[in-house]
Amino acid sequence: MKIKIKTVSHEVEESADLYIHEKDEAVDRLVEYLEQDLFRTVTLLCQREEKICRVPSPEIYLIETVNEKQVVHTKEETYETNRRLYELERLLPSNFIRISKSVIMNIDKVRTYTPMLNGLMKVSMINSQVTYISRKYLKEVKDRILEVRHYE
Repeated sequence: MKIKIKTVSHEVEESADLYIHEKDEAVDRLVEYLEQDLFRTVTLLCQREEKICRVPSPEIYLIETVNEKQVVHTKEETYETNRRLYELERLLPSNFIRISKSVIMNIDKVRTYTPMLNGLMKVSMINSQVTYISRKYLKEVKDRILEVRHYE
């Protein structure tokens, strides 16, 4: 397969054209991958112990608001960022999803989802951290999980 890459100015929308002999499941997965921007690594500038740190999005498990600060959780570390959750939600790739008014999580870092009697859903992350999906966001999260499973 021949691949051409052409850089464009930031004013021009990025795009991809595929010239294929036949559309099949592999092409569908490639299109989905490109549309979701999962290949993009966003790096957040965060603070930890008065140091400025670069935290790549694949290392982030979840981001939560605590005392009006956004706390970024990785496997073993926590950082703070001054960006608001709505800004982070727009900035991060599509594997990040809002699960409550104060939390955005990386669905690739989830170990288990456990429904609870009160309508919430308990989420256990790969690093053993626990958070909860609120009822308001539950349908969107379920749809996203099913969508991701469909393409695996």
